[in-house]
Amino acid sequence: MRVEVRLYATFAQYAPTQRAGYPFEEELEDTASIADLIRQLEISEGEVHLAIVNGRSAHDRSMQLHANDRVALFPPVGGG
Repeated sequence: MRVEVRLYATFAQYAPTQRAGYPFEEELEDTASIADLIRQLEISEGEVHLAIVNGRSAHDRSMQLHANDRVALFPPVGGG
């Protein structure tokens, strides 16, 4: 199945275009979870502070994804 992914801030380095927030499609197994997507993108799961699926916060990384879901991943935000 395909999902739309957007990676923000420092996660842009893991995106094919290396542009923060730019959408791209990722092909996953039909039973893939958020954690599976994070692993496939080669991001350390501990680095992901916030995952949003179809506009809603997804705290459970074992949540199964579905075809055409929109997933956004954010690292911890710093600054002041």
